[in-house]
Amino acid sequence: MPAVKYFIEQSSKRLLIDEYFWRELNAAGYGGVEIRKMPMKTEVIIHAARPGVVIGRRGAKIRELTEVLENKFGVENPQVEVTEIENPWLDARVMASRLARQLERGVRFRRMAYWILRRIIRAGALGCEITVRGKLSSRRARYQKFRYATVSKTGEPAMNFVDDAIDFAILKPGTIGVHVRIMMPGSKMPGVIYVKKTKKKAKEPQLLKEPGEAGEAAEGEEEEAEEEPEVVEEALEGITDMDELRELEELDSLDLIDEEGDGDKGGNDE
Repeated sequence: MPAVKYFIEQSSKRLLIDEYFWRELNAAGYGGVEIRKMPMKTEVIIHAARPGVVIGRRGAKIRELTEVLENKFGVENPQVEVTEIENPWLDARVMASRLARQLERGVRFRRMAYWILRRIIRAGALGCEITVRGKLSSRRARYQKFRYATVSKTGEPAMNFVDDAIDFAILKPGTIGVHVRIMMPGSKMPGVIYVKKTKKKAKEPQLLKEPGEAGEAAEGEEEEAEEEPEVVEEALEGITDMDELRELEELDSLDLIDEEGDGDKGGNDE
C-alpha cells in the first residue's frame, strides 16, 4: 500500500472513531481520544469529564467499546484506557456539549450561556466566545454571541492558544448550533513584551556593635520614628460579599452582540 494512501486511511479511521465516541459518550463529557500504535497492541486513551460513565457498571461499557473498535473499525488488539479531564471548564468540547444538552432540556439559552461563560472565566481562561445559532426565540433563524475579553480567530495564536468546539441541540423548531471558543491560560501573544520580575537582593549582614554604640543607635531610631507622621488606615465600607462584586464586574465587561437575520448569515462563525 502506498504511504500516502495508508496515512489517509488511518486519518479517516481516527475521525470515524472520534465521531463514534462523541455520539456514544456525550453524557460522560467526552473530550477527545488519542490512538497510539504499539508493536503488540493499540492504545486508545479516552479523555472524559466523568470516567465512571465511560467504564460502566463492572466495566461493561468499556468492554463494549473494545469490541466495537476491534470488529467495526478494525483496530488490532485495542487496549482502552480512560483519563479524567483535569479542568473541564477549560475544555471547549465539554462546554459546548453541556450547553447543547441544557438547551434540549428546555433551559433558556441566554441564561445558560452567561452561566457557562462566567465559569470558564473563573477557571482562568483569558477570553471566551460562545455563539448560539438557530431559531432561538422567533420563527426566523438568527445568532447571538456572548463574549468576554478577546479571542484570536486567525493565524498562529488561534491554532496554538484557542480551543474551539461545535455541538448541536435538536429541538422541535429545528437544530440549534453551539460554537465555543476558549483562549487558554498562559497564552503569549506575538508582539507583546513580557518583562520578568527581578529578584530582591539579599540583605547585607550587619556588623555587631558595642553596647554603647548600640544604645545610641536605638535612641536615634526612636527619634526618627517620633518625627514620622502617623498613618491612619481607613476601612472600606459597603463591600460585604466579594464573590458578588466580582460577578457584577464580569457581567459589566461582557460584550453581547444580538443580530437577527437568515441562518446563512455569518456562517464563518460555525
